[in-house]
Amino acid sequence: MSNSVMFGRFDNAPTSTTVDAVTGVGTALSGAAALTGAINVVTTAVGQTAVLLPQNHPVGSPIVVRTTSATAALVFPPTSAGSINGGSAGASFSVAQNKPTVFFAHPNGVDFTAVLSA
Repeated sequence: MSNSVMFGRFDNAPTSTTVDAVTGVGTALSGAAALTGAINVVTTAVGQTAVLLPQNHPVGSPIVVRTTSATAALVFPPTSAGSINGGSAGASFSVAQNKPTVFFAHPNGVDFTAVLSA
């Protein structure tokens, strides 16, 4: 089926299927730290919270983001034209401490859907 999407597969991750440690950089899309793995454990500090989703990520291949610090991570779409959950273009999505969030790319390569854990 040419238009099918397979969820739960980590074989199309950006660079690895291992857990990647990422440290937030700044608080804006510009200069944010790139998320490079399928599972990303983000460390943040006040003023250092921004991370960036990859552009043209394979549709249906999840990107997991978990923040271990008390300061929430600001997850940005890959470009200022992208959005998360249909929000404003270039706006961040906040991931609180120990609230893993799974991001799925849309076919256009810059929009994402976020599924927040309970």
